[in-house]
Amino acid sequence: MGRRLDEVAGMNARIALAAATLALAGCAGANQSPTPAGPPSGTPAATHGRFTVSEFTYHRMPLRTQTPRGAPDRILYPADLSDSGGPIMKAADAYNLYVNCPAANESCWGDPEGFQKRLTGSSFAKLLTQYTQSRASAYTFAGSAAVRYKTFTNVYFDNDLFSILHAAIAGAKLPTGFSHLYHVFLPKGAWTCFDGTRSCYSPGRKGTFDFCAYHAFVKFSDIGLVVYSVEPYQNVSGCASKASAGASALTNSTASTLGHETFESITDPGQKFAWFNFTFDEEIADLCETYEWNVAVGGTKYSIQPMYSNKYHACADGP
Repeated sequence: MGRRLDEVAGMNARIALAAATLALAGCAGANQSPTPAGPPSGTPAATHGRFTVSEFTYHRMPLRTQTPRGAPDRILYPADLSDSGGPIMKAADAYNLYVNCPAANESCWGDPEGFQKRLTGSSFAKLLTQYTQSRASAYTFAGSAAVRYKTFTNVYFDNDLFSILHAAIAGAKLPTGFSHLYHVFLPKGAWTCFDGTRSCYSPGRKGTFDFCAYHAFVKFSDIGLVVYSVEPYQNVSGCASKASAGASALTNSTASTLGHETFESITDPGQKFAWFNFTFDEEIADLCETYEWNVAVGGTKYSIQPMYSNKYHACADGP
């Protein structure tokens, strides 16, 4: 079922994206629930309004309270990642899409932009160099847009996320491909589920609350491939981080998950496996997500998860 783009304003250039507002209308039925019926995610050439999706892959971030898959306890080391030859992001600029925040900015999620700007060139980002052979300054924050999106329930399904992404990118003629990363932030109280599954971000609902966030790859018929992540509200049990000297609990909860999905998007963005651990079926951030460290990023102390380093054969927060 398609979505209608009501308004796209002020999105003619990357800089203008920061002041843009999208107004979108969903057509999800009022009877939808966190256990939807329908075709499975990634159905080839599934039709979505004015565009089609021919490829769709995703990797979920499990709840932080879950024991890492395949491991009897938290001791995973050594659990090195191997390069399977898939694409990586040698450089990337990040765009944020803030969905249904009353203030029409980042404030509903703390200060993700501050974290992203400090990440560029930081010691934390230098950890990526062993996998990408790129400088830490190659990953930058490019801009943001406020999105108004109407649904009949509080659940966002695959087509909702595709529609938000497509409208923002096509409306502003923004770049796509493996050098551009989009983050979709969902407001507090919003749930999201994968079509045809019981796998959801649904805090408080046992049996479906399966993940905190995910990163994905989708190929649109007109604008090409898009690397993106979906960041629901993270300051909830199972996903949250505590406050630190430099940031609130809300900011740290967002930053920890945003870092998780950013590092994984860079090292294993999609189509084919890139840096991956096949023993535990996990990526660079999954291997360390149950830990919460005090990590200095650009001079600010955050309480966030570390990332896995092949150099140290352990979790680390620097090169």
